[in-house]
Amino acid sequence: MPLPHSARGTGLMKIRTAHPRLYFDANAELASRSFALVRGTLDDLQALGLTPEQALGARFTFVQEDAGVNGEPDALLFDGTIAHSAALGFFALADPGGIRWLSDRPDSEDDR
Repeated sequence: MPLPHSARGTGLMKIRTAHPRLYFDANAELASRSFALVRGTLDDLQALGLTPEQALGARFTFVQEDAGVNGEPDALLFDGTIAHSAALGFFALADPGGIRWLSDRPDSEDDR
């Protein structure tokens, strides 16, 4: 079960990201590597002073805090962009590497 999202993309965990951090919901996958912009994502964009239209093509790190297999805090994350298509509207598009667990990063111990 995902941990609660907090405003401004800070979440409960202190996670260093390469790009501005936005919330995403892993259950909101629209197509391969494509995720709906849910309320938390839109709130985070607004906190950055952006609309989806203004963020189109911009790079972000998308994060969903969660519990790992042992119940310890972990997070799903991916680097990607805000994209748009006629079929899907605005959505988060993950880079080809896709989603990964924070705990799988070699430096992840520094983030928790």
